[in-house]
Amino acid sequence: MNSNKIVVKLWIGIVSLTVILLFFSMIFQTRFLYVFYLNQEIKQVEKDANKIANYIANSQYNFSAPYNEVIRRVNDIIIVTDKDTRIEYVRGTDEYKRGNIFGTDFMKKISKSEYVHERNYMIRNIDTLMVGVPIIKRGVNAKDIKQMLNDDSLGAQNKEPELIGAVYIATPLEKLETTNNAIKLQFLYIFIGAIIFASLLSFFLSKSFSKPLILINNAAKEIAKGNYNTTIDLKSSEEIKALGETINNLAGQLSRVEKIRRDFIANVSHEIRTPLSYLQGYTEIMLDGLAESKEEEQKYLNIIMEESIRLKTMVDEILQLSQIEEGFVRLNINSFSMSTLLKRTIDKVYSIAAARKISIKFNNMADDLLLCLGDENRMKQVVINLLHNAIKHSYNYGNILINSYRQGDKIYVCIRDFGEGIAQEDLPFIFDRFYTINKSKSEESTGLGLAIVKNIISSHGSEITVNSVVGEGTEFCFWLPAYIDRSSL
Repeated sequence: MNSNKIVVKLWIGIVSLTVILLFFSMIFQTRFLYVFYLNQEIKQVEKDANKIANYIANSQYNFSAPYNEVIRRVNDIIIVTDKDTRIEYVRGTDEYKRGNIFGTDFMKKISKSEYVHERNYMIRNIDTLMVGVPIIKRGVNAKDIKQMLNDDSLGAQNKEPELIGAVYIATPLEKLETTNNAIKLQFLYIFIGAIIFASLLSFFLSKSFSKPLILINNAAKEIAKGNYNTTIDLKSSEEIKALGETINNLAGQLSRVEKIRRDFIANVSHEIRTPLSYLQGYTEIMLDGLAESKEEEQKYLNIIMEESIRLKTMVDEILQLSQIEEGFVRLNINSFSMSTLLKRTIDKVYSIAAARKISIKFNNMADDLLLCLGDENRMKQVVINLLHNAIKHSYNYGNILINSYRQGDKIYVCIRDFGEGIAQEDLPFIFDRFYTINKSKSEESTGLGLAIVKNIISSHGSEITVNSVVGEGTEFCFWLPAYIDRSSL
């Protein structure tokens, strides 16, 4: 993994994200502020134009009234027209004279009492806002009032509002543009500063973030090469540390698996070589006719048969474990008596135990059949394996104790020996395939028995546990679901 590539990619990513966010933020802010200030300007100009329009409507079209009080800027242009668009008053420009026609295009809106908003360049060819409002005359005049006093029967009614003209105010937007440009310039400075800051920050972040990834990648490469002693010492975030610890654990697990594999190959090679040597040697003796008597010939044939059975047993165990692990073995679930199964199995291994003066005691606490659900043949295999294991690791003249009892909806079986025991560091791995505890007795086992036991128990949906103390012995316990006769309920 190239560290420079990671740093550059992370740097480009962070800087690009910063640039995009700032760019859209600048566009949004400038546009938002510009529209906001423009709307405020329109409202203010409308307010000023309405003041003039109301003054004209109330003063009987007196255009001699001063309008200085509503002029906010010296550059503003004020134009007042009558309803025929003829200019009656003008201030702030020499381009339009009294009596000229102005705002013909706007009268359609003005006649509907609507306001006019237009952007143009009528003030020194700069961006200009022009607002037009109608002049509406409301109420009654002096003549109407006199008529109301003289008419006792009908009186006089108010006149309908009357359009008498329009007021137009044009104001330059130069200040608005200046403010908007100042905001853009500020954003530009912020933009440049933020890019510089983001570049520096992203560079350091990229370096700190890529360093543990590179270490993890290098460690993974070493593991792939078979160097399982690789470890990573990371000083980073909790997530990265957790990833590093996972890689370290993976290396440890692979190292252990590799050791087990090598031990297994060594053990199996030795196991296979020994019977094959016997088979080859005694077969050659038989073929060469070197057997001196019928009894010696029979002895050689028995050795050949025993070694053949030994080879077959080894191959069968390997194939059986593979089939169980792959789920190819189907269980024949039925009800059976665990008590009967244990007694028969004890009888089967009794001769092996008796040869070493080892006694096997079975304690059926409730003295019942202990009916349970499972594959009886597979469970017999489990018990035989556990008993063989107990006999192998027991001392001569020792004892093996089997307890079986029912608790709730489960039938428990515990097989305990009082022999060598298992070291605490070996306990987590005793159910692993090819794992052997006592290397001096590795010739007696391929390390598959307990792996098969574990898989058979697990395939029943049950569990097996082990407790052991070195020099005091080992106890294996498992359970099966109890059989319940539903017809009697």
